Amino acid sequence: MIAETRVCYNGVHTRELSVAGDGPPIVLFHGFADSADTWRPMLERLEQAGRAAVAVDLPGFGAADARTAGPLLPQFDGFADAVVAVHRPAVLVGNSLGSATAVRTATRHGRDTVCALFTIDDPIGARHRLARSARRSDYRRLFDVVGVLPIPRAVLAVVVREALRRVLYGPGLAADPDVLAKWVAAAPSMATISALGRDAIRYARETEGGHRRPSIECPVFILHGAKDRIIPVDSSRVLHEAVPGSELVVLPRSGHCPQLDDPAQVTGLLLDFLQRTGVLAQQAG
Repeated sequence: MIAETRVCYNGVHTRELSVAGDGPPIVLFHGFADSADTWRPMLERLEQAGRAAVAVDLPGFGAADARTAGPLLPQFDGFADAVVAVHRPAVLVGNSLGSATAVRTATRHGRDTVCALFTIDDPIGARHRLARSARRSDYRRLFDVVGVLPIPRAVLAVVVREALRRVLYGPGLAADPDVLAKWVAAAPSMATISALGRDAIRYARETEGGHRRPSIECPVFILHGAKDRIIPVDSSRVLHEAVPGSELVVLPRSGHCPQLDDPAQVTGLLLDFLQRTGVLAQQAG
């Protein structure tokens, strides 16, 4: 059974989902505007496999405290450092922004703190037109206008639901209605969407320099959905080339969130990777 508790990391009160099990804890970081709920299908499978795992709401998302004013990266970094300080040695798993956060965390810590890294659709190496535009264009006026558009909530919900179905899942794959409902609830107004857009642009600009040749001691597995409509596979290829000895697998049918498209396959890849690298034999700290 997935336990849900309130915890505090680096001064940020948040929600943590966890399952009991053996081995080093598998710590799961979600993507931008998402929440720990994205990992529920994998948490269920990890519990069935007898593996300890935790998923947390990152600062400003889900049921976590709001972020403070100022740069975003230090807030995510400080939070992640506090998480792995408690759950060490941790297997870090991240999707999108959560992947970038996990990579940065693994770069700052040795193998005694982060014993394995599993990234999913990492965004930092993206250099396609959308990424370049986000990092170089001034969208402030646009978001000012978007934030006050008088779109009825019911209409907005339909638009957001359809957009998310196309973005989160691969083409032709069934979308979970509960997942879509949670996302729609997180974007109740154009003002909220405008604020999320501003933060997405800020994050893109703060990470413009990429991962800056990450020095990572632990085994690294890089996963990407071939049908991701936000971040192209080339972004993960950049990370793969930057991390000697890393593995890269592209899932042909998955979109931006393979953990939703095919949680069984992603969980299987994760556990196989941890088994082959000897990580599962380690004891929790």
